[in-house]
Amino acid sequence: METFELRYFLAVAQRENLGRAAESVHVSPGSLSKAVSRLERELGTPLFFKAGRGIKLTPEGLLLKKRAAELLQLEEAVRFELAGKGAGALNLFVSSEEILQTAFGVLLAKKVDALFPEARTQYWIRPESEAVEQVLEGEAQLAMITADPPPGTLSKRLSIVNFQTCAAPGHPLVKRYGARGTIPIAKVLEHPFVSPDSAILGRISKSSSADGWRDDKFPRRIKYKAYGLKLMENLIREGLALGYLPDYFVASAGLVPLKISGCPYYCQQTVRLIVKDPIRVGWLQTLWGDFKNQPLFSIIPA
Repeated sequence: METFELRYFLAVAQRENLGRAAESVHVSPGSLSKAVSRLERELGTPLFFKAGRGIKLTPEGLLLKKRAAELLQLEEAVRFELAGKGAGALNLFVSSEEILQTAFGVLLAKKVDALFPEARTQYWIRPESEAVEQVLEGEAQLAMITADPPPGTLSKRLSIVNFQTCAAPGHPLVKRYGARGTIPIAKVLEHPFVSPDSAILGRISKSSSADGWRDDKFPRRIKYKAYGLKLMENLIREGLALGYLPDYFVASAGLVPLKISGCPYYCQQTVRLIVKDPIRVGWLQTLWGDFKNQPLFSIIPA
């Protein structure tokens, strides 16, 4: 069983698609297929089975997926401990909802680069539950979440996030009240909103809406439902809708946060970084320990 075969197998196992897996590791689908076949012959058991037009892991494949991730992380840890920075590139996998990566992904990359200039970081966009599972299963070293950290993980608070009603600079409300004027909630509710059609903004407690707005108290006219941050941003930017989004996203998108009177409710999230067991991997322990001395997201408004 060769290390490269485990890497190839893991790429296929994570995507359950030969074509996408081949692109991720820069080899042909045929090479991946041969590597998987060699592993199946050596282990004496099938690792995948056909499911419609795709493939799925067998129970044995699921077990190897977990063990392969652990073995590859340990292999990198040994190289780093023995050879230090001369050991070559490290591979860091970070999983989270898309919106958390848009704000925190670059800042995380800067911190990793400062410690490990040769590191390669791959960001996976996953629903929060899947991101947590990837950390617990060893597929990803880090995940950014807005829920409470699960048992078996360590966590660090990255930021307290406040949600804001936002509009385009040319929106009628901004033109009438100004960028800093106070707007009665009744006037806000006269205008249509865009809302995500799923929890792409992270977990929001005590709310029946996908974006945290209290529609049970102040019902909105939701004209657009969107899956994807860019579409939401574009609809708001074009003045077609208002949005209710995290403060860091409002600021980075150049949207105008509205100051509203008559609405006592607000949505707030705690963004956390989680890891499973940094002590087992020396370089990961170094990265994790560095967060204590240099807060990663101190520039994000709290």
